[in-house]
Amino acid sequence: MIKTCSDERMTYMKKLVMLVTVVLTVAMAAVCFAAGDGNDLNKQQKIVDKFVAALTVADDSGYAGAAAGFSPELKQKMDVKAFAALQKQVKDTLGTMKEMKFVAYERFDQGDRLTYLGSYSKQQLVRVIYGFNKEGKLTEFIFAPVEVQKQEQK
Repeated sequence: MIKTCSDERMTYMKKLVMLVTVVLTVAMAAVCFAAGDGNDLNKQQKIVDKFVAALTVADDSGYAGAAAGFSPELKQKMDVKAFAALQKQVKDTLGTMKEMKFVAYERFDQGDRLTYLGSYSKQQLVRVIYGFNKEGKLTEFIFAPVEVQKQEQK
């Protein structure tokens, strides 16, 4: 059998169409799988936003909004009095928050972790880490001041 130029071109076109179809299918599947992670991240960031806003409120009114995102274990440890003590401690040691930027989202078997870098009036750089359980409730948080080392000039 003699192959003509059009047969080779037709085979090439079929392969090209199949390749494009496979690439588009994989791309759409990746977007669909990532959608669940994005929804979880959005919910957890809203909880963090409420928590940060509650820390800056002078009275007890912010606690109710923040506590809605707490896990049952954290609610036991962090009642209104403990939250007021936390507010005072943050204000005394770190000062007033200037800015807070999201830097990392980590997924683990037992839950998720969101990391932010913040700037406060008394502390230039603070790493703030929020831990969440599988239900998307806040289980823990850590304020860790970061000491910036200045390089010696020669």
